[in-house]
Amino acid sequence: MSSHPPSRKSNNNVCLQVPNEKCGFEYEDDSVRSRGIWFVLTWLFGIICILLLATIVWMSAVDKTNDIRKDECIPHNDVISDVKSQERGKRSPELSLKFRKTNGSDVFEELTKDELDTIVRYLHSDPSLNLVAPNKPAVNTNYIHTIEMKMPYKDEVIAYLNGSIKKPERAATVFIFRGADDPPSVDEYKVGNINGKIYAHLVHTDRRHTHIPFIYRPFSTAEFFSIFRYILPQVTKQAGHVLKESYDALPMNCDKKCLKISMAPVSSTFIPEGKRKSWFWFQQDIEFASIRSLDFQFLVDTTSTNASNWIIEDVFYANQMFPNLTYFLEEYERGSINKTKIPFPSEEEQTWSTMKFRTPLVPDVPFRAPRQFEPDQRRFKITDNEIHYMDWKIHFRVSTTGGLHLMNIRFAGERIIYELSMQEVVVMYGGNNPYSKTMNYADGAGIYGTRHRGLLPGVDCPGHAEFVNNYLYSYNEGGGRMYENAFCVFEFNTHTPIRRHRAYGRSGALFGGLEGIVLVVRSIISVLNYDYVFDYIFYPVGAVEAKVSMTGYLGTTFYFPEDHLYGTRIHEHVSAPLHNHLFHFKVDMDIKGRQNRYETLNIKVRQEEDQWVQGRTVHQAYVVRELKETELSATYKYNFSSPKVHVFSNNNDISPLGNPRGYRIQIQKMAKQLLPEGYGFENAISWSRYQMAVTRYKPEEDRSSSLFTMWDAREPVVNFQKYLDDDDSLVDEDLVTWITLGTPHFPQTENLPTTTVVGTQLSFHILPFNYFDEDPSMRSRDAVRITPLNATRPLEGANVEQYGALENVQCVPWHKYPMELLKKNSTFLFS
Repeated sequence: MSSHPPSRKSNNNVCLQVPNEKCGFEYEDDSVRSRGIWFVLTWLFGIICILLLATIVWMSAVDKTNDIRKDECIPHNDVISDVKSQERGKRSPELSLKFRKTNGSDVFEELTKDELDTIVRYLHSDPSLNLVAPNKPAVNTNYIHTIEMKMPYKDEVIAYLNGSIKKPERAATVFIFRGADDPPSVDEYKVGNINGKIYAHLVHTDRRHTHIPFIYRPFSTAEFFSIFRYILPQVTKQAGHVLKESYDALPMNCDKKCLKISMAPVSSTFIPEGKRKSWFWFQQDIEFASIRSLDFQFLVDTTSTNASNWIIEDVFYANQMFPNLTYFLEEYERGSINKTKIPFPSEEEQTWSTMKFRTPLVPDVPFRAPRQFEPDQRRFKITDNEIHYMDWKIHFRVSTTGGLHLMNIRFAGERIIYELSMQEVVVMYGGNNPYSKTMNYADGAGIYGTRHRGLLPGVDCPGHAEFVNNYLYSYNEGGGRMYENAFCVFEFNTHTPIRRHRAYGRSGALFGGLEGIVLVVRSIISVLNYDYVFDYIFYPVGAVEAKVSMTGYLGTTFYFPEDHLYGTRIHEHVSAPLHNHLFHFKVDMDIKGRQNRYETLNIKVRQEEDQWVQGRTVHQAYVVRELKETELSATYKYNFSSPKVHVFSNNNDISPLGNPRGYRIQIQKMAKQLLPEGYGFENAISWSRYQMAVTRYKPEEDRSSSLFTMWDAREPVVNFQKYLDDDDSLVDEDLVTWITLGTPHFPQTENLPTTTVVGTQLSFHILPFNYFDEDPSMRSRDAVRITPLNATRPLEGANVEQYGALENVQCVPWHKYPMELLKKNSTFLFS
């Protein structure tokens, strides 16, 4: 029997344990060297053949440099067993794409496919709703827009987790578009007791509108279908010759020279009450259209539920405005107006707006980039919808309208955060042309849950990450469907030590440090042209970081000289307007229970006498504690001259040193909302007035925004300001913190073809503040401690302590882009 243990493949890393053996052809034994001259000649001839063969192989393998040998010679280590995929996730996409559904047993888990099917059947069986299927798109019909799990009230969830009550009923929130009714509306329903005697009723609450004017509805496939059926053919028929003469392209029947349209809804505060309007404009339909905008814009009144009655109103062309399409065409034919002539770009001229490779490529030699891998086995696991990692346990759900929510976040067995979630993404533009002046996007209209999909291993997430799929229901996606690679979870070495110290000299020499190992839960949403990378990062010190990075394509306009006031000319005919990115987050912390308080430690400076040196005065900093007693007093607008620390604590749990155990919130990259309060679209995003706000928990104040925000500024469906105006007490209450991140983006030519995440990252931290008696990471095996063998002679050797961590493991990661899978099926990436 061989003394060599068998090879093992673990975590898609090839780990071969071969003890006491040199690598490759260097190995010889004495018997080989005693075979004489014939062996030498044979050996030389063999070498020549091998060299010739190697030359042929090398020439054929130039563009296969990403292949990785599976027979690397690896030093010996303890045998490691194979690791299998967890239930909700999957390993490398080189494996088959499978989704092992769960059974809805967890209180935080989203609705299962079976539950969604039950809800759809039940609602369609009610003749009073008059519902049609998603495959029959029409604005003047009734249909289910979205379905998602309705979270039970927090009191019920906590009681259930504590074992005090049975599991709360499974219920759903359903938005139904009722375009066939008179008057039409969008209604919010609760469908309850899904797995029993099911029921449904219209939701009633004074915290938000649940019977919503139809003009505030978000865009749907029914509306887009109607634009392509009624509006685009009309423009093409009447103004096709203008488009052809101006841009050498058409939006229909166009072969390779095509135009596409984009849209920007007009907020209800800018148009007469009861109206619904949107601006549309043409772009060259090539990679990528958002930076290929042209100067033909038209305003469409889409108020009527009968799309055949929609009206093209204003037309903007060549920096001129016309009251309607007919008048514009008359002036165009008369030759009394400026005309644009932009040839459709050749294939070579299209390159600048694409992500095609540029030359010369770097590096000169196609060496592979560094990458991370798991040398032993995965140190976290995903069971159903719960992540287990070191001292952390985290539930998750991906809701249809809200996207990824992290729930019931515990550290060392104690709940720190009940909910951590992104609430809304807003981009506000300005400019010289009509649509730019009213172009304000609240991306929740795009249904965040359905934007979570298609993460690419090796780029979006490390190749060793666990990818999680999700099943959701939305009308825009044809009903219920699977969203593959919705988000990923991975352990990551930041290569910045979390802590360290080096002491030197002949006395007291030591080194201690902890590697920067964290767990990352990542989702990336693509909405139109922009991509947002959301990271929730869990540290061994009991801290959590929420971070967003921005990338993707710019939104642009056709360049005119007047645009220099509002943005940057980034190409010959392209202007990129200044815009403001805003992100809103919800953080529901439970610090040693639910009775918490919020105070700021206000840092001030004063002049005072130095009691130790007679006659001397000093200026120095001191702290004033300010307990925030009510909601209005707890709104935070950053003031650079008044630094402060935001602390949330439990006054019923005081440490032996007299400190209330708590957590603090530290915000990076805040943005001030410059628009006047209540003006236009600002009224729909009143949360943006504050960098942070704190409210007392109320079950119906669960979201700060809604699907309708892009349209409803005249009468917001969710008005965050109302959460504050009742000015509830905050002392020793269940508190919810709302955080706004943001940054202005002044475009530059380096944003071509796409923006990069460098310099765009925004974040906040949730950090222990006297919660622990010492740093909890002192228990981590990822730390190292080095002390001299002889304390009086520190240069004569040292003792290294690694706390039992396995050593001498060298694994070659078996990872490449899922090329073979993508050749057969690219559904997970592009669907």
